[in-house]
Amino acid sequence: MDVVDVRVAAAVGIFAALLSAVVVVRSWAAKERAWDRLAASAGPVRPPEAGLSLYELAFLAYPDGPGAVLGVALVRMHAEQRLTLRSQGVGFHRFEVADPVPRDEVEAALLKRLAEEAGRLPTALGPHDRSGPPWDELHRRLVTDGLLGERGLPDGVPADAPEVLAWTAACVRVNRTRARVLAGLWAAGAATALLSGAWLLLAVHVAASPALSFLGRRPTRVQGLRTTEAGEAAVRAARAAPPASEEAQVLLRVAVGGMEAVPYGHPLWPTPGR
Repeated sequence: MDVVDVRVAAAVGIFAALLSAVVVVRSWAAKERAWDRLAASAGPVRPPEAGLSLYELAFLAYPDGPGAVLGVALVRMHAEQRLTLRSQGVGFHRFEVADPVPRDEVEAALLKRLAEEAGRLPTALGPHDRSGPPWDELHRRLVTDGLLGERGLPDGVPADAPEVLAWTAACVRVNRTRARVLAGLWAAGAATALLSGAWLLLAVHVAASPALSFLGRRPTRVQGLRTTEAGEAAVRAARAAPPASEEAQVLLRVAVGGMEAVPYGHPLWPTPGR
């Protein structure tokens, strides 16, 4: 290999490396612009002083939110004598429904479960079905108000928003274009190094070019939920507010602690071993 071949190979390698860096930077900038458009689609955040319903508090504060939401409905309906505790067993209660007309979708879900299980419910009440209308409505409202966040998305943007589809499509287009351009540059650089016998340049090019394809990536898949800072502030404000009555105190305890938080002496207090 003569000096001219080395110089040509080096020039091609430098050009390919610089162009690859430009492609990576431009693709990263395009994704950032798409992310900024997505974040700008979020509405205003609900302030802590606006308050939370007990259902919203349960969904945010308790690790098994839907179970605590059902618990709030159960304790409230029992206090209002719309259902009656008939018997207790080890780890379960049996109820009789006096008023089968639900006042909201959570009560409808609870009454449906009671009907399906012949009035029997476990004392550690968990969610019957997370995909039903009560959970979908609560979930979306809390996300839209900036209190609950979808991991991988800006606060205030629900996963089913049309803007998320547009953002995902934009990221896919950028990734596809970047992959094609980098693949072409990698092939050109590798071929030049191979033909000119610049083995060190070839080794560096083979090692560096694939690594560039992973730079500047931003995850595009939604994974799970998280309580936002605004959501945590709203929960703290709700827990600090003095309850208006003893019944309200019990409901607050259930909202933040599930059915396990029912106070001793309450008819629905779980009695292990009974």
